Amino acid sequence: MTSVALVLGAGGLVGQAYHAGVLAALEAELGWDPRQADLIVGTSAGSISGTLLRLGVAPSDLAALATQSPLSPEGSSLVDRIQPNSADLPSPPPRDWIRPWRPPTAALLARTVRRPWGFRPEVAAMTMLPRGRIDITDRAAPLHAMAGMNWPERLWICAARRSDGARVVFGRHGAPPAPLAAAVLASCAIPAYFAPVMIGGVEHFDGGVHSPTNADAVRAERPDVVVVISPMSFDRPMLGAPDGLFRWAARRRLEHETRRLERAGSTVICIEPDPSSRAAMGLNPMSDRRAHQVVSAAMRQTARMVAEGRIPRLGVRAGSPSVKIRPARGG
Repeated sequence: MTSVALVLGAGGLVGQAYHAGVLAALEAELGWDPRQADLIVGTSAGSISGTLLRLGVAPSDLAALATQSPLSPEGSSLVDRIQPNSADLPSPPPRDWIRPWRPPTAALLARTVRRPWGFRPEVAAMTMLPRGRIDITDRAAPLHAMAGMNWPERLWICAARRSDGARVVFGRHGAPPAPLAAAVLASCAIPAYFAPVMIGGVEHFDGGVHSPTNADAVRAERPDVVVVISPMSFDRPMLGAPDGLFRWAARRRLEHETRRLERAGSTVICIEPDPSSRAAMGLNPMSDRRAHQVVSAAMRQTARMVAEGRIPRLGVRAGSPSVKIRPARGG
């Protein structure tokens, strides 16, 4: 049986809609249920999509949730226990964007001295942004009540330490123990916007600071196939586009991670927004008004990729997926 790792990248609310459309199409076109992936890795928006999958929410229900359409009875029962009480995300006051940055931390300087070849100025800059003030802890209260310190099997959530920008993969052996809800919150804590999340006495924030996908986190597992859904990059050049430079940087990072995975022996399938999906997504990743267009565009794009042979058949297991929960473990 082919082992499959599913990597779900960052991208805000629009990225969640893109995940939902791609995943629903993979199930419809290939008969592959993403809930049965051998490993799921989520970053920021992907941490939410990945957690929902591992808790048993079907891809079709993810698409229905994104578009505010009726869910299946099973999906509705699960989502009702997990989703936040309020769908609205608060906006920071304008003065928050003109606060002074903080100087480099001792941890950042020490890490740079230890690993100068790994220094990335864009990551260092994120650690110096002012602390986010909007606390979104209450949004994860239902998930915490449901899961507590228990984790679904083979779910990894990527965040970054605010002190030095280093990646932390919660759920992986050796990572600090953390409640599932806290790990998801940390992975989604956009720098200077949302308050960082304290886990084990250390502040963590958005895993997208380290990488929009963190696909190479699975390299040591050596899965046969790695399916990467990357809402923040592109599948071809975007000359002159307002977000072209941003997406180019995300694409360059993904290419670097893909090469590392391929050298380790994995086949990598990257699914990135095509021109139609990008047009549907717009420029605001936190917009909740584009879900219908994004889900539809992502489904059409994925169906075309399957028809063109760009996405091969993935391992299919008989029977419905089972949800296994284990206590969180640390190193």
